[in-house]
Amino acid sequence: MTNQRCLTDENLEPWNGNIVDLTMSDGTHQTGLLQRVDREFVRLRSYDGAKARPGDGLVRIAEAVKVTRAARN
Repeated sequence: MTNQRCLTDENLEPWNGNIVDLTMSDGTHQTGLLQRVDREFVRLRSYDGAKARPGDGLVRIAEAVKVTRAARN
């Protein structure tokens, strides 16, 4: 079993305004333009304008374990 640390708002601050790929604790990926909401949530907006994200794009920071720059393909 692998121990994964959850991210904090401080971990995501340098990524604010960038298109990112968040790896969630359940192994799924959330991709979008990162916008900080508060210390508990960030919003991931669709960067290609194709479709709105479910739940207004809100993602709980504590559920994210890794952040990387997303490909813009």
